[in-house]
Amino acid sequence: MPQGLPIPVFSLTNDSIAYGTKIPISATDMPSGALIEYSYDNGKAWTVGNQVPVFSSNVILARTRVNDLVSAVAQANYVPYFQRMLVIGNSIMSHGPAPELGWYNTNGMAASAPEKDFVHLLTSHLATLYPKVSIKLQNGGNFEREFGLATYSLDEFNEPLQVFKPDLIIVRIGENVDEGEVLGGRNFEKQFRALLDKFASYAQPAKIVCTTSVWPRPQADAIIRKVTLEKGYPLVDLSEMVPQSKYFASQYTNPGVAAHPNDLGMLRIADLIWQKIP
Repeated sequence: MPQGLPIPVFSLTNDSIAYGTKIPISATDMPSGALIEYSYDNGKAWTVGNQVPVFSSNVILARTRVNDLVSAVAQANYVPYFQRMLVIGNSIMSHGPAPELGWYNTNGMAASAPEKDFVHLLTSHLATLYPKVSIKLQNGGNFEREFGLATYSLDEFNEPLQVFKPDLIIVRIGENVDEGEVLGGRNFEKQFRALLDKFASYAQPAKIVCTTSVWPRPQADAIIRKVTLEKGYPLVDLSEMVPQSKYFASQYTNPGVAAHPNDLGMLRIADLIWQKIP
């Protein structure tokens, strides 16, 4: 290791910080032609730049380099927090009272109380990192039922993206997708990819987390897995819940309500999503 090549310094070290924040990196007495580089993967790949965006809690390395000569490595570790979570969901996310079904709450069907549904549980987790976190719920049922139709437009997501400006987007859909339409002319793979592209294309940096279904939707789930992993986004696989009656609300006589997660099921969804967030 060459003598005299300066070791870079992060402007902040070991701190909790908003997701996507760019941390300046500097070095004094830089020789002519020297560059600052940073790495998210323990030095396997390096990126030239003097500002490093924080997207995970992994250790970030930094060094200076002149041609093949490099300095000693500096490191920093940040815990990113999220300020605005957008949840794209269906009745498992939220459903108003439907007395004709024996359902009287306004929360994720069929949680026994608002604080028991997966959104509220997940919000509690997020609040441990940032107490002022804001939450917005967006109905994804139109996409589930109408994807690929000429009458449907992804523009329904413009307002929550551009006005709410989420830095965390949870895509928690799939149950209402017609399995018979997944591989047909409506092309669920193409439409789901366009949906994720929509979320990724607006200006605000946002972490996108996708889940599979808690109902038996093997073809739709296969597409969700494929597209999510291709894009490198965190995938929450809920398939372990599908055959497990303990996770569903058998106390309801209406079969539609009974098919929804009970309190234990909601807790499992929230916990599995949380594992993919920090």
